Amino acid sequence: MLKNKDIKLSKFNTALTYQDKYIFHNSFTENFLLLEPILMDLINSAELEENVVEIKEVHPTLYNSLLDNGFIVPKDEDEILKVENLINKIDKSDELFSLMILPTMDCNFKCWYCYETHISGSMMAESTVEKVKLFITNTFNTMNNLKHFHLSFFGGEPLLQYNNVVRPIVECTYNIAKEKGISLHTHFTSNGVLINDIILSDLIKHEVNSFQITLDGNKECHDQIRYVSKEKGSFDTIISNVKKLVINNTKVTLRFNYTSDNIDGIVDIMPHFEDLTLEERSRITLDMQRVWQENKTEGLGVKANTIKEMFLKFGFNLPHARSLNSLRNSCYADRANQATINYNGDIHKCNARDFKKANKEGILGNDGTIDWNEKYYNRLNVKLKNKPCLDCSILPMCGGACSQYALERSNTDFCIRDFDESKKKAIVLDMFLNGEFVMTEKTASKCSKC
Repeated sequence: MLKNKDIKLSKFNTALTYQDKYIFHNSFTENFLLLEPILMDLINSAELEENVVEIKEVHPTLYNSLLDNGFIVPKDEDEILKVENLINKIDKSDELFSLMILPTMDCNFKCWYCYETHISGSMMAESTVEKVKLFITNTFNTMNNLKHFHLSFFGGEPLLQYNNVVRPIVECTYNIAKEKGISLHTHFTSNGVLINDIILSDLIKHEVNSFQITLDGNKECHDQIRYVSKEKGSFDTIISNVKKLVINNTKVTLRFNYTSDNIDGIVDIMPHFEDLTLEERSRITLDMQRVWQENKTEGLGVKANTIKEMFLKFGFNLPHARSLNSLRNSCYADRANQATINYNGDIHKCNARDFKKANKEGILGNDGTIDWNEKYYNRLNVKLKNKPCLDCSILPMCGGACSQYALERSNTDFCIRDFDESKKKAIVLDMFLNGEFVMTEKTASKCSKC
C-alpha cells in the first residue's frame, strides 16, 4: 500500500481538451480518463503544490482511478528505467525474427520520387540464395524461443526475380515453419504489375499473407508516373491484381503517394472495386502517404482525412491507431533479431536508406551466419540517449524516435515532433478517437469516466 507522502503524479501524463471535457492520458499504461474540468483543475492544483493527497481528500473516487490506471506512481520510481526495460523487452525479444530479402535492386518502373538507387540487371546469385536458405534454417534451429517468423521481400521490384530467388526462399521458409510449428507471415512490397496466374497460385500454396502495392492517384495520374512504357500504363493491371489477391484471402495495403496534383483524383478508384464483396474490400487497407518532396502542403492533410473517411465507409480499412505507438510497435530495424539481406549478401537494417556498401551493418557468411559490424551494435544502444526525450510526456509511445533517426542525430538534441506540444497532443487525440479505447463499461480497465 502506497503512503500519500510516497507518491507523485506520473511524468507521462498528458491532458488535452475534448469537447467540454478533458482527456487525461498516461503514455506508459496507455490508459485514458475522460474528466470534467473541475476534476482536471483538482489534478493541476495537486501537481502544482506537489500534494497528491489533496486529490484523495477531495475526491476519493478520482484518486483511486488515477492510482489504478497508472497516473499516480511511487515517488522513488524511476520512470525512465521502466521505459528502458520496455524497449529492451520489445527490441531484444527472441520470440520473433524478421528477415527482409532484396532479390534485386532493379525495377521495371522509374518513379520520379523514388529514393532507391536502381541497379540494372542486378540479381541475387544462386550461391547467395543458398546462403540465405542456410541462414533461415539456422535461425529456426538455434532460436529456442522462436514463435513467429516474418519474411518479407523488397527492392527494387522483387517479383522481377521470382523464379530464381523469391520462390526458392519462400518454399524453404514455408516448409521449415510448417515442420517446426512456427507462425509464418510472408509479405511483399511490390508494384503489383508482374503478378500472374502462376505466381498467384504459388502465393496461395505457400500461404503468403500480405502485399503493399502503390497507386499514384486515379488512372490518368497514375499512368503518368508508373508505366510499363510511354504508351502503356500500369493502372488497370494493378487494380486487377489487387482484386485477385484479396479474392484469394491475401491482404493488401494500398498505398497512395499523394501530392497536390493527384490527391483530388484518388476517390476515382472506388468504382473499380465496387464488384468486390464487403468482406473482400475489408482485406484492403488504405495507407495515404504524402510524397516528401512535395512543397505545396497547405490543406493536403485535411483533404487526406476526408478521403480516408470516404474509403472507410466504402469498406476499406485504415492503419490501426495502435501503430501510432512507435515504442511498442517499434520499427523492425530497431530490433536485434532482424536482418535485411541485399542481393549481394550485404546485411543492412533500415530499408529507408540507400543500400550502399558504406551503410552495411554486416555480411552473410558461407556458413549461413551473419558477421555484424560496429554499426549494428551502435544501433542497438542508441535509444534514450537524447536528453529532451527524457522529459517528454509521450516518451513511452514515441520511444525517442527510431534507431536510424537517432543515429543520424547522435550529436544534437532533437524531437521528431519539432518540440511542439500541440503535435504531441494530436497523437494522443488520434489514439483516443481512432483506437481501441472506446468509452464503455467493458473497457473500464483501459479507459474510465469520472
